[in-house]
Amino acid sequence: MYTSPAINGFTAKISRGMESATTDPVMSYAVTGSVAGIGLAAGVSSIDNKAIATADIDPSFVTASYSIGGINLGYAMYDSDGTSEETQFGVSTSLGGYTVGVAFAEDDAATDTDYMHIGAVKSLGAMSYSVEYLETDVSGTDTGDSDTWNFSYIIGF
Repeated sequence: MYTSPAINGFTAKISRGMESATTDPVMSYAVTGSVAGIGLAAGVSSIDNKAIATADIDPSFVTASYSIGGINLGYAMYDSDGTSEETQFGVSTSLGGYTVGVAFAEDDAATDTDYMHIGAVKSLGAMSYSVEYLETDVSGTDTGDSDTWNFSYIIGF
C-alpha cells in the first residue's frame, strides 16, 4: 500500500491486491482529509473479472463527520456498484457520563431495509457497558422486521 504525504491536509492511499483465478489484481484508491473542520473520506475499488460474461464492479464509499458544541455528526454512503447502496447518518454526544447516540441507515437493495439504532455506553476505566436498541424495518412487509435490545459489557486488561 502506498500512502502519499499530506497535501493541504489530505492523504491519498493506493493498494493493489493479489490476482486470482477469477479476477485481475484489485486496485483500491482512497483519500482522507478535512475542510473547515469537516472530516472527509472517499474511496473506490476496481474489481475486474477475467470472465467476459461477468461484469466488472467498482464499489465506492464517501464519509463526512463534524463535531460542534459537543455533538458529533456523521454521514456515510456505500455503493456496491450493482446490488445495493447503503446510506447512514448518526448523532452522538456525552450526557451524564454516558456516550449516547442514534443512527439511521437505509439499505437500497432487492428488498429495501431501514434501520434505527439507539445506544448508551458507560466507560468505567477497564470496563464499559452498553444498552442498545435496534429496529429493523423491511420495506413492504412485516417479515424480517425486528426490535432488538442488547446489553453488553467489555472488560479490558
